[in-house]
Amino acid sequence: MSEKIIMLRGNGDFTVEQFLDIMEGKNEKRLMLSLGLTTGPGCNMDCIYCYNESGRTEAGRPVRHRMKFADYEKAILESSSLGAQSVILVGVGETMMDKNFRKLIELISTEGMIPLIFTNGTLLTRETANFLYKHGTSIYLALDSTRENVFDKITGSKGMLPVVLQGVDNCLEAGFGKTTVRNGHSVTDFAVNTMLMKSNMNYLDEIEDFCQEKGLLFTCRFPEKIGAACSYWESHIAATVEEENLMRNIAEKHSAGGEVFRTDSGCLFWMAGVLLGIDGQVRLCYSVNNRKDMGNIKQDSMRTIIRRKRELYPPQKDYFCPLHLEISANP
Repeated sequence: MSEKIIMLRGNGDFTVEQFLDIMEGKNEKRLMLSLGLTTGPGCNMDCIYCYNESGRTEAGRPVRHRMKFADYEKAILESSSLGAQSVILVGVGETMMDKNFRKLIELISTEGMIPLIFTNGTLLTRETANFLYKHGTSIYLALDSTRENVFDKITGSKGMLPVVLQGVDNCLEAGFGKTTVRNGHSVTDFAVNTMLMKSNMNYLDEIEDFCQEKGLLFTCRFPEKIGAACSYWESHIAATVEEENLMRNIAEKHSAGGEVFRTDSGCLFWMAGVLLGIDGQVRLCYSVNNRKDMGNIKQDSMRTIIRRKRELYPPQKDYFCPLHLEISANP
């Protein structure tokens, strides 16, 4: 990745040698670089682009079962022993609403790995911000507008923007936001992401100015047409294919950080990691379902899971997700 690009710490900031080591799969103590965990369900917002429909589904499927803390613990400890450097927590809803959230952060930190959390920022009290900073956490915060009426429309909430903005300040006061170096990459422990759509595209500069004023990494993405977004796509997100392409180009142009889970060597979870759904089932993507069974942490060891994943999805340096090939072949 270019030296000018600042990365979110724990998200793909690995060396070329580490990636090659994982791809070869010969070192039994270095079989993965990152673990993805799904927390929740439940959310205090109802975002119009949410692929999990505010905690009601996971990649389009109803949430019926979930891991127990012992399953999360097993996944973290075994991943640590296999070389994982970070654990990325994304919720079926708001990540921090999970009752085991703090125990997970503490365990990840104790194992010497980086906890990286996705959050809407509503629960970042001063005490929580200090807790997360103490445990070496990286934060990826969703902020789709700094205008309250636009923010409320996109998030389906009322009165939450001041809470989120205070949460950002709480994190900065705790020490978040500094740029450092890890594995030869410029990294930060706090980034803001905006999902670009009709409602906020004319105010993108305001969010960028906010991030610049606060000294925060800004990333911008275009939503995926899944989950809640399907109901709002034409009216709120993009009415035509041409409009979609335009917005994707705008998002890419304005984003100062790399795409989430995208690395110089391809998709993080396809190439060098393992992602677990909320039920413990192994997945390749948070938003697209597999067509092949790679196991479940409730019954399988992480080592067995990795071997099975390598057989079904052999690692290769490629940016294209293999799941899209499966979906194209078997829609």
